[in-house]
Amino acid sequence: MISTVIAAGALAGTLHLPLQGAPAFAPAAEAVLSGLVQEALARNPDLRAAEDTMRAARERPAQLSALTDPALGLIYTNEGWSPTLGATPDSSLAIMASQDLPYPGKRRLRGEIASLAADEIAQQVERMRLGISASVRRAYFRLLEARAVIALTEEQADVWKQIEGVTRARYAVGQGGQQDVLRTQVELTRVGQVLAEQASDATIGLAEINRLRDRAPETAVASPGALEEPPPIADPGAEADRIQAASPERVAAAIAVDRARRAIDLAKRESRPDFTVTGAYMSRGALDPMWQAGVTVSLPIRKARRSAAVAESEALLAAAQSRAAAVDVQLRSRTHERLAELDAARKVTALYREGIVPQDRMSVESAMASYQAGRVPFVTVLEALTTLYGDRVTLVRLLAAQSRIGISLEEASLERTADLPVTRAATTEGAVGSMAR
Repeated sequence: MISTVIAAGALAGTLHLPLQGAPAFAPAAEAVLSGLVQEALARNPDLRAAEDTMRAARERPAQLSALTDPALGLIYTNEGWSPTLGATPDSSLAIMASQDLPYPGKRRLRGEIASLAADEIAQQVERMRLGISASVRRAYFRLLEARAVIALTEEQADVWKQIEGVTRARYAVGQGGQQDVLRTQVELTRVGQVLAEQASDATIGLAEINRLRDRAPETAVASPGALEEPPPIADPGAEADRIQAASPERVAAAIAVDRARRAIDLAKRESRPDFTVTGAYMSRGALDPMWQAGVTVSLPIRKARRSAAVAESEALLAAAQSRAAAVDVQLRSRTHERLAELDAARKVTALYREGIVPQDRMSVESAMASYQAGRVPFVTVLEALTTLYGDRVTLVRLLAAQSRIGISLEEASLERTADLPVTRAATTEGAVGSMAR
């Protein structure tokens, strides 16, 4: 943090602000964040439920591609009322067996369709994994952002307290006005509002991290690092291609097209007959035994029903192809949008770090010099300080914004980015800079 110290000689009316100090931001503790993500992926109950559903779906292909169980029957045939087995030629005790045999290829296609459906569910699980990882990271950076703003606010509160002491001393000896004292007291009071807001943000971020990793909401989370600027993307085109290839929705859409094609093949094969083979052995007691073998063939004569099934499958294929094309276009659009947001955030961050914040420091120093020379009222110093801290908060928010956009890129979601971070950061909504403005 910038070290801001006010050394005041109340009687002399001097006020000094050395504003140069250590760099504002240290590297984030990536190891802590990675540990939180891994714990969430291992413990999150929603993800475990999805993985169980996927495992269940993996068991369906074997069921659908297997032959049905054979049937076994026992039949006794008798002439008259009294048992006549072995005494008359038409009396027998028969053991019969039968087995249904679908037309070749039907069982294989049913298994393949079920396997592809399980692959689609696997992509849903992958989407959940990416979503949980992104949610943990977003919540962690929200926590870092809130804690960084709290630190800046506390630093500014210390400045206001020191300024209040100066103004009181100057007022006591007739070198300052009462309004200077009252104004610093108002600014000091407003600090409490900002601290409460940021403490709420930190609590919400902490609770979200703990919800995702199935912990109690108040479980502590270390944040040994501060916000840092993500490394630049060397090749945006290559990054877009990587995201296209990694998108679960895009993979799932391609699987759905393949599954629809196989469903058409299966619907066409349903117009082919199925078979049932039977065999029987008949014991006739003292007489010679008999045996029987046969084949039953289904008659797929309901052509209208089967034609409708083929047409339905073809329509579903067209829908799957359209969805795949829509996913491809939407994903490219979202990636382009996020890359543009990231580029804008980097440029604005550079403006604040290299231009606006250093200029704010010079403005404070100039205001101090002018105030000590009696050329400007004390409120000018307060406003310059408020602007400096507000812009430093904006710089924090811009760094958090870059992290959020980077997370959205990694997540490869089709959803629109919920937060417009550059706009939010530039307005410094809820920031220290809102004080006295």
